Amino acid sequence: MFPSRYSHRTRELLALERVLDGTLYDHIHHPFFRSCDTDGTYIPINRRRPSVRSNLCNVVVDDSVSLLFGASHWPSVTVHGADEQANHQAENTIRQIVKAMHLSSLMEQAAVMGSVGSVAILVQVIENELVIEIKRTCFLEPIFSLFDASRLIRVREQYIVDAEGLRRAGFGQFEAGNYWFTRDFTEQETIWYQPIRVDACVGMPDDLVRDDERSLVHGLGVVPVVWIRNLPGTDPVYPEGKCTFAAGIDAMIDADYLLSQTVRGLRYSADPTMVLSVDEYMMPGGGIPPITKDASNAIALPQGGEAKLLEINGTGAAAALNMWESLRSLALEAMHGNRAHGDKVSAGQSGRAMELMCLGLTWLTGRLRRSYGEFGLLSVIRLIARISQIVPELTIRGKQYGPLELENLSLVWPPWFEPTFGDMQTMANAVQAARSSGSVSVDTAVRMMRPATHVQNVGEEINKIQNDFESHDARLSALSGTVEDRDMTEV
Repeated sequence: MFPSRYSHRTRELLALERVLDGTLYDHIHHPFFRSCDTDGTYIPINRRRPSVRSNLCNVVVDDSVSLLFGASHWPSVTVHGADEQANHQAENTIRQIVKAMHLSSLMEQAAVMGSVGSVAILVQVIENELVIEIKRTCFLEPIFSLFDASRLIRVREQYIVDAEGLRRAGFGQFEAGNYWFTRDFTEQETIWYQPIRVDACVGMPDDLVRDDERSLVHGLGVVPVVWIRNLPGTDPVYPEGKCTFAAGIDAMIDADYLLSQTVRGLRYSADPTMVLSVDEYMMPGGGIPPITKDASNAIALPQGGEAKLLEINGTGAAAALNMWESLRSLALEAMHGNRAHGDKVSAGQSGRAMELMCLGLTWLTGRLRRSYGEFGLLSVIRLIARISQIVPELTIRGKQYGPLELENLSLVWPPWFEPTFGDMQTMANAVQAARSSGSVSVDTAVRMMRPATHVQNVGEEINKIQNDFESHDARLSALSGTVEDRDMTEV
């Protein structure tokens, strides 16, 4: 299915991408309901394309990413200075950049693409405009430092493209055929190379010719690529992390074939095969003519003849559906997916109850928060800040923010599920009791209520609370003065 010139790692990632997008059966030519080929030979079931595709792997990825970077699950970025005081101005700037660059949508797409093992985010400046691009790692080859496994030294992008693709990309006219496209991202520059014809080399090309016209020097001191490993794997220096759905692929394929065979059996039950027990000499014309099986068509047989329908009962279909439920549960358990059924919930559940029902999914998403949050989103923001210091005229969606000084970045994640009114009341009573007893400060009380109130800036919220107290005291003082000035005989 994939060119043999690609490395084993590239072909493995391409295969996982086919599982993720649901095209893993597209290379099978025979449909599932065709049992014999044109020459009459039997086609084994494993060489037929399933008619039913459950896409369980894609379901787990979508659920985990929705819980990771969904509409109500986007984290807040906090900035603290050297004195451990919150830098509200820097936080506001980050929120504006995140909104202008649509980082929430980009990180959501990166988490989906990275579920195969890894994903790369390229941050570069084109004509003083910040551009962020998500790259598939199947065509990227990273080189990390021997002393710091998290530091990139170089990232090589290399894949096969045809002559028409080179022409559309602006490389000019080339002879018809396939070519190697190669580009290097280093700590000081981005190096482009001249395309090399695939037929001119045995494997991947080694003798590369630099394209000075397209190469440029960025001078960042770091590779402008954020490399994100999906889940912690067994090899900490391997470019890929653990795939989100690899453990459930076999069970999903078995379930797809089982469901396809069940559907085939049910369709057969609706139109079973007819068997005629009669000698040829007893039929008019000495042969068996085509017979239409229909309720409105009566079949007339000679005396002594017999007609039967090869029917099957429904016990096999029921057993197959039970087996499919077991395979589905096994696949979701292996991938830490959500095995709870929404139609079995009789009433609205609290946020804590929903978290317990989806415990495996929350555990999976919790691990993804470290990969795509601390090592993904924060790394992208730090890289943007570094670029703003090298390129003072940096423009982000038509606006200049100037050099950004960002230190001590951290993320505050929202709760897994939205709290209900009962949860908010219980939380408010607990916070009020703790505040009345002097156990917590106003800052801690605001942070405790943060999941219910969705406060973005704790410092601004505390200032608002203090202003409300001052306004309330001012109204009480004015009301008290008005009562003291009144003549008591008028009362």
